[in-house]
Amino acid sequence: MKKLALIVGFIFQTILAYAQAEEKIHWMTLNEAIDANSKNPKKIFIDVYTNWCGWCKRMDATTF
Repeated sequence: MKKLALIVGFIFQTILAYAQAEEKIHWMTLNEAIDANSKNPKKIFIDVYTNWCGWCKRMDATTF
């Protein structure tokens, strides 16, 4: 029973990881995001970065 649960869990995690990898980020300007939010209210994530910041470059490479 434990093996079956592990196999099902592994398959489920693999499917979720693949589904998340397929989603693309739709980048918008702040004004576009505010306009879109007035039509369909959602939380807005604002990415702030600089060209000289090493951690910002790492986030762009690994997160986005």
